[in-house]
Amino acid sequence: MAKEEWFHHFRPEEKVLAERVLDWSILAEERYQSVLTPFLNPREQRVAQMLINRHSDLAITTDGGYEGAERQRMRINPPYVEDADHGLIYLDLEPAERDRDLRHPDVLGSLLGLGLKRDKLGDILPLQGRCQVIVAVELGDFIVSQLQRIGRHSVTVNRIDRGELTIPTISTETASVSVASLRLDAVLAEGFRLSRSRASAIIKNGQAQINWKSTENPAETVAEGDMISLRGFGRIQVWEKLGVSKKGRFLLNLIRYL
Repeated sequence: MAKEEWFHHFRPEEKVLAERVLDWSILAEERYQSVLTPFLNPREQRVAQMLINRHSDLAITTDGGYEGAERQRMRINPPYVEDADHGLIYLDLEPAERDRDLRHPDVLGSLLGLGLKRDKLGDILPLQGRCQVIVAVELGDFIVSQLQRIGRHSVTVNRIDRGELTIPTISTETASVSVASLRLDAVLAEGFRLSRSRASAIIKNGQAQINWKSTENPAETVAEGDMISLRGFGRIQVWEKLGVSKKGRFLLNLIRYL
């Protein structure tokens, strides 16, 4: 299948990633190099796997530091190569004031403020009175020496072993809803119990993401399996489409992340 035909499977904004994945595949297949990718979110991992699986001789492994990690690095190996190193390092951030919690947005903002790219950062795990972060191994020394504050709080950064990670428990609930259409604003209104007009305004304000990509289009269509987040409200997933009611409304099962 031609490259252009494969790209029809992806959203327009995913074509840059698809091009990169094809380049990685060429390095592994034609130049016989083991390739370690940056951190990929779940949708990017899916795109990469779809494209790499076209090459039957290539082997893929992923690792984000713990089972169920959202952001993971992918190792693409050519035949007879078994490089299992995914280039991860684990950091523990502790505020000087012991009763202070470190929020995910503040930690991410401070790391990006050091000039780091998001694809060099894995999951950020906020805990009571501290935070743990998984990052690309080549950035470990830099972050330990340069990260001194998270927001207004002074922090100490220490390396820890993989086994010292504390994985927060993720709570979810399932909700069956009916929506007039599969527009983003309609689904978010039901998912977060908002009015349709408020959901639309929040989206236009740049606070929504579909599959980890920002959107300001309330009319964007959502599909089964899409992960949708709304800054300040949380995250839902369109788990399955159940059909259409007699009144023409779409019946959905949503997963709410609490």
